Amino acid sequence: MAEAKLIAHRGAEIVTRDQLKAYVTPSATDTFKPVGHYLLVETLTQVMQDRGLFIAREQFAVQKERLFGTFDLEWQKMDEYGAAVGFRHANDKSMPITIAVGARVFVCDNMSMLGELITVRKHTAKLDLAEELDRTMFRYMQGWRKLKDDIQIQQEAEIEERRAKQLIYDIFRQKVLPLKLFHPVVEGYELATRDQKGTGWLLHNACTAPLKTLAPAPAFRATARLGKFFAAKF
Repeated sequence: MAEAKLIAHRGAEIVTRDQLKAYVTPSATDTFKPVGHYLLVETLTQVMQDRGLFIAREQFAVQKERLFGTFDLEWQKMDEYGAAVGFRHANDKSMPITIAVGARVFVCDNMSMLGELITVRKHTAKLDLAEELDRTMFRYMQGWRKLKDDIQIQQEAEIEERRAKQLIYDIFRQKVLPLKLFHPVVEGYELATRDQKGTGWLLHNACTAPLKTLAPAPAFRATARLGKFFAAKF
């Protein structure tokens, strides 16, 4: 399996878990309680372990006050894909802690996500981080079952060339993906279907693979939008 890599540009920096300790958390106010990047990762890890969700690989990218990360899990590993967690948050009030139900696709090492993201309670003064994250991971495990069902449906859904072209057109017409990824998506799908029948899952993977070239924030948004698009189509 190739190593996945979060792309660091537009001010983003790839960091390790230990390096997260160096990022200073803004001071709290009466109504705003920022959560340190390292504290979030450590608390999330502990909550996951308490539910039997152990991390096989982790990646982090920091963009000013924003943190993006992915966890590949030992839980629910299969031949083609396995459970994964995507998350983001910011200490500048620009976005709350958000968890994404994801699957790491081993063949091209890309991430597919369920369209519905789980938003944790905002950084208020009364935020109990461990309690909120525990509730979130319970919802994650429920969401994973839906994602797994969606993947199976897409794997079994054969699509003719004409419908594949229509779906690709709709993806870019609806701005689910940026237009600059049009050619990589088309080329990826043509390569994937050279020796086998096209399916919804092959097309989904052809769309998510090029997202590794985007910065963390737009990649996160686009992956979630794709999940919602394919769940609606299959």
